[in-house]
Amino acid sequence: MTIPGALPQSRYFTLGRLADGVYAAITIAGQGAWGNVGIVDLGGASLVFDTFLTPQAARDLRAAAESLTSGRVAYVVNSHHHMDHIQGNLVFADARIIATEKTREIIADRGARLLEQARAHPEYPESFTELIEREQDPARREDLAQTQAEYRAMNAALGELELRLPDITFTERLTLHGSTRSAEVVTHGGGHTLSDAFVYLPDARVVFAGDLLSVRSHPSFYGDARAWLRILTQIEALHFDVIVPGHGPVGARADVVRMRQYITDLLGLASVIVSAGSTKEQAAETVTPAEYQGWAAPTVFPESMRALYDYVASGERVAHD
Repeated sequence: MTIPGALPQSRYFTLGRLADGVYAAITIAGQGAWGNVGIVDLGGASLVFDTFLTPQAARDLRAAAESLTSGRVAYVVNSHHHMDHIQGNLVFADARIIATEKTREIIADRGARLLEQARAHPEYPESFTELIEREQDPARREDLAQTQAEYRAMNAALGELELRLPDITFTERLTLHGSTRSAEVVTHGGGHTLSDAFVYLPDARVVFAGDLLSVRSHPSFYGDARAWLRILTQIEALHFDVIVPGHGPVGARADVVRMRQYITDLLGLASVIVSAGSTKEQAAETVTPAEYQGWAAPTVFPESMRALYDYVASGERVAHD
């Protein structure tokens, strides 16, 4: 639950105060932000958790952080390598950017290739138009339109977009100390991707989870689903009241439990489909379970079933990053 009060406004996100000096920036769909972020006042310096899809959104984020906290943005944490969490890094040129060692490697390789592809194919966002026109389900049509809008916003920034790699890497845990609080930057390996990190604020009882958690929004599977379940169990063991997901509204402990159940349920569906000798495309045609209908990002569900089909069929080895 966020604490009410007058906060900076942006077309890209809605700010909520979670505790004294701790804020969540929840994205407004289709504007060029795409993944939620956090702002933490450490005392004398501040931390930003993830940096959005575009520098346009990141500039509003930086302005909000500077107006809400007691010091400059000294640290930026990249939770993982996906572009909606890192492409605003360039706006924080004077901050130290932190990520896991593996995440930095992937940003340097895959991030560079994706940016090159985006520049080579500026027409890509328009490929969604036909899909939108063909889609009969209103929720999926809206989801496709919002995705197209995010890519269009990124295209508008291609002239200035450049990779800003992390400066500091870690392998398990890093603690950042300020004059008023400390922030624990933690990784338990990869679940959503090959490497995922989160930030834990023990004094505020807040977790910034990145895409290890989605709240009432379908998550994507790029890493190790079984490891993801283990990581969520480890997060659930922490002392927290509020958890900020990579996508969806601010959540609580019950949302971590729900996420574990979601992954377990989809793994079960994929296992039955593989055991029955069905195809990957048949897996993609699986009807969304009733308890997850109405969740945001409904077009992600069939892609998740494809990914989990490969995961189960390969003996539960990670298929892609």
